[in-house]
Amino acid sequence: MRIISKLFFVSNFVISKITRKQIWKKVRQKIGNIPHLSIDWDDLTDRFIEPVIWVVDHFSDSLGKIFVSLVWLLILFVVGVAYWIGLSFYWNISAELTIALVIFGHWILLNVVFHYYMALITPPGLPPDAEQIPHIKARCKKCQSVKPERTHHCSICRTCILRMDHHCPWLNNCVGHFNHRYFFLFMAYVVLGMIFLFIFGAPVIVHELSISDASEQPIGYPVFHNGSHLLPVKQVEEVTPPRSRSLRRAVSVTVAILCAGILAALGALVGWHARLISKGETSIENLTNKDDREAKRLEGSTFVNPYDYGSYENWRIFLGLSEGRTWRCVFFPSVHPPRGDGISWCFKNDLTHVSYK
Repeated sequence: MRIISKLFFVSNFVISKITRKQIWKKVRQKIGNIPHLSIDWDDLTDRFIEPVIWVVDHFSDSLGKIFVSLVWLLILFVVGVAYWIGLSFYWNISAELTIALVIFGHWILLNVVFHYYMALITPPGLPPDAEQIPHIKARCKKCQSVKPERTHHCSICRTCILRMDHHCPWLNNCVGHFNHRYFFLFMAYVVLGMIFLFIFGAPVIVHELSISDASEQPIGYPVFHNGSHLLPVKQVEEVTPPRSRSLRRAVSVTVAILCAGILAALGALVGWHARLISKGETSIENLTNKDDREAKRLEGSTFVNPYDYGSYENWRIFLGLSEGRTWRCVFFPSVHPPRGDGISWCFKNDLTHVSYK
């Protein structure tokens, strides 16, 4: 899980200077334990990270738009191939099975498109003006805005985000209190869609690859009838296989490779995020809480996460299952807001701090 955590932050650019320092500190500590290896880690870190920061600071907006366009194009490509190759394959087997697969597949597609679109357009949550929450005295050193609990500054968006998880280039947006659910369910339904395509796409790929080009060639040799006898044709033009067959194979293999990569990457991220949600943590809090746990361990005490209400209740809070909302809001598109305002949080020992909507 530690490896997945680090890969996740690398793939999603740079969250904040604090997070970057923590990651590089851990890397330096581990490699620094190698004997007879003397490296100026501060200088090496600065040399490596400065060009990355420069690229992110100057091109993050343009790169984010490119990544978002790639996501939409990838969705259209995979769905188009499923219609072009998969639909005709299963229709020739069973019309009833095809209808069932189309219904189930479109349920997944609807959730993928809906949650991705909502994650794109939903603001993650910005702190209100200081006059609206005078009881909060903390201020951000970078943007000078009021800084409630679990709020962090995004160096890419250049503002503070309520219950910030990370900045995602594939959304060109931060993942925070108000769009975290959309982001997670988008990934979850993409993973479900990849599993669906692998299960029902495997017979299609096997069928496409098992059809030999030789089977499309005439068996034996051509002849003609001269009125009384069948005579062989000596000069025969070579019969070439249809181009569509080669194209279908190439496209099928390409989709299979893409789906395998997406399933591996997003499957790991979904599992990691599900673990964090079960613990009542965000991605940033996961890093900071590790240091707090280690410090408490050295003191001989146990670290207690004040935002952990137990796995089941953590999931209900994250999914916004309150005010009579049921799991239907998870299995079907829903625009309901998350539980809470992202400013006040209920502690285990002080339930009066709750600010649920």
